[in-house]
Amino acid sequence: MKGLSWGPNLKTTSWNIYFVNGYKFHTKVWADGKKTTNSGLYVKGVTDRGEDDFYGTIHHIYELEYVALNKKIPLFYCEWFDPTINVGTKFHLQYNLVEIKLSGRYGPYDPFILPQKVK
Repeated sequence: MKGLSWGPNLKTTSWNIYFVNGYKFHTKVWADGKKTTNSGLYVKGVTDRGEDDFYGTIHHIYELEYVALNKKIPLFYCEWFDPTINVGTKFHLQYNLVEIKLSGRYGPYDPFILPQKVK
């Protein structure tokens, strides 16, 4: 607890690419203009309506270092799309596709997620 209370090192490392869960993720800016991109992500989450599928894009990848704990914690800073069915996302069961309304954003400010949780 004492190590956590001291907080992370003030100098944070930033990355454009991060490998986790068998996937290679990019930040949106780094992927612009490239032939392939993987700045999008998916995670199961909980809302007032129950369990929802959240889709978003990665804007920054940070690595916080807790010197007192000798630990480095990666974080994705993301922009999330509206998970509301038939408003922000539509599921096409026949084709097994998800359509995302890119202009719809998730209202609550909750940009950070641990990379181990995403697909």
